[in-house]
Amino acid sequence: MQSRPPRSRYAAVVRLALRLILVALLVSSCRAEAEPATTTSTAAATTATTTTTTATTIPPPEPCDPPPFLPTALPDRVIDDRPSPGGVPLDIFTLQPGTTVTGWADEDGNPVIVVVRGALPPVPWEGQPERIEVRGFEAAVGALQDGKWAVAWFEGADRCDDYSIILYPPADADTAKMVAGSLTGGG
Repeated sequence: MQSRPPRSRYAAVVRLALRLILVALLVSSCRAEAEPATTTSTAAATTATTTTTTATTIPPPEPCDPPPFLPTALPDRVIDDRPSPGGVPLDIFTLQPGTTVTGWADEDGNPVIVVVRGALPPVPWEGQPERIEVRGFEAAVGALQDGKWAVAWFEGADRCDDYSIILYPPADADTAKMVAGSLTGGG
């Protein structure tokens, strides 16, 4: 067992000074948040009331069910018409709480397209999106950041009625419209 070297007097003084500063900061912050202090004149005692702030954690939203439809027309670089777990990248489009994401990849495992249920794209359009119709609902198609394209629409007031199709580069408006026009299934 190794013994500690003796503490220097200077280090002890510095630690004591830091503790005193910390205590002073804590006391001053408590006073700043506290109700006004009450002083009794006979005993010269001060009574301070402090407030306690508690943080509440909001639980993540319940995940949406998978979409009741999937695209039947996919970009040529997709290797399998069935969704693959490897086709879902970990990015701002797919890591939104409560969403359900279905994805397709190319032969190298790179994401090509994801369908997101439960959220619209979390970034602004790069330009003015074009209005189109998807499944009988008004939708928008447009470029996003870094060469990505998206189709976004909502089918009701519930969060799980929000849908996005994200196409990863290389992508374009025609491919996005082709995929959106091929959605099948009920709603």
